[in-house]
Amino acid sequence: MAGHEEDTLVIIKPDSFWRHLDGQVEGRINALGLKKVAECLLADGENLSQDKWKEFYFPAIGDKPERLEGTSRYMAHGPVKALRLRGEDAIRKVRGILGATRPWEAQPGSIRGDFWPGAVEANAPYRAKFQQPGDDKFVFNLIHASDSVDSFKREIQFFKKLSAG
Repeated sequence: MAGHEEDTLVIIKPDSFWRHLDGQVEGRINALGLKKVAECLLADGENLSQDKWKEFYFPAIGDKPERLEGTSRYMAHGPVKALRLRGEDAIRKVRGILGATRPWEAQPGSIRGDFWPGAVEANAPYRAKFQQPGDDKFVFNLIHASDSVDSFKREIQFFKKLSAG
């Protein structure tokens, strides 16, 4: 049975860039064969503010001030690349290639699983900058993707360059 065409949002996170993995991460996403409807690189003054990133991540993180603070600071630091993709079962396909949220739990063959080796060392200089006291769950995990149609509809509104399409 064929799936249905839908849009999804993918965000290549700052650690992909400082680890020089952004091209490989995007290549894995492109290999899924989904249509790239729109894309934008948000760096320097073009990135969302820390407050906007807090608003973006609040539904996923909830009322956990330390984690929300660290995550929003990390994302606002940038750069980030946002992609709007479209295709049959786009959300399921993208989520399937990401791997577990905690990269050390991700399966080999997934983006997070394959690029976890070396992450602790590569991210060490940044951890003190972004991880907040009291947040023992802060994680650098390379990439974000919408987990449902409802999430996509909410998340895409943060990216004006991607929202028309």
